[in-house]
Amino acid sequence: MAQAAQETAQTVVDAEALEIFQSQWDLYRKFLKHDYLSNREACSVLRQFLDVEVARPFRILDLACGDASGIVGALHKTDVAEYRGVDLSAPALALAAESLAALGCPVTLVEADFTKAPSKDKGGEDIVWISLSLHHLATDDKRTFMGDVRASLAPGGALLIYEPTRRDGEDRDAYLERFEEIGRADWTELSQAEFGEAMKHVRACDLPETVSDWRRLGSESGFAVIQELYRSPTDLFRLFLYRP
Repeated sequence: MAQAAQETAQTVVDAEALEIFQSQWDLYRKFLKHDYLSNREACSVLRQFLDVEVARPFRILDLACGDASGIVGALHKTDVAEYRGVDLSAPALALAAESLAALGCPVTLVEADFTKAPSKDKGGEDIVWISLSLHHLATDDKRTFMGDVRASLAPGGALLIYEPTRRDGEDRDAYLERFEEIGRADWTELSQAEFGEAMKHVRACDLPETVSDWRRLGSESGFAVIQELYRSPTDLFRLFLYRP
């Protein structure tokens, strides 16, 4: 009976987790559909980098990949030889498997914390991509993560991040106020409840660095080349490239 009770309790937990995922995912999909976070252009810049700067068969590690719907277009008809995606959400990874089938390359999807994903073995990764997730870490943890990525890169490899970024001289409170002001003006397809839920997450979880901080963290993590490749029209997000 105890085992049956445990199985029933686990079923309830799984159902609740799926319901929470579906609710949050529906909101996130709205952000993607209306491109409120400028993901589309960021992925376009990633594609341009792959076409111009890489232009050879490459392996890509996509961290906090979600359903991978944004990156599939960036990788379509490139020389991607292998895709590895990592995310904590099993339902998101199930959706990713469907999206990534179109690439025609070996695909590995791992349910795990993205901070544990970079291999400590040198020469493992050609391209590491993370979008709108690294900012959840504290500054010291960002540095540790970026150092782990640096150690995992193959010769000629690169880390690309697309993340919320404060202007130099702008503190977190000022950034969040600017974020909310832009959201109220631009996110017209969100209901009041959805907007409130989005801002609740941002205010509780987002720890954006400044432009100079992202550069400094790259340097302290062992990267020799650090470039800003893209700034969103709202100036809320930036895409940085790091190379050894």
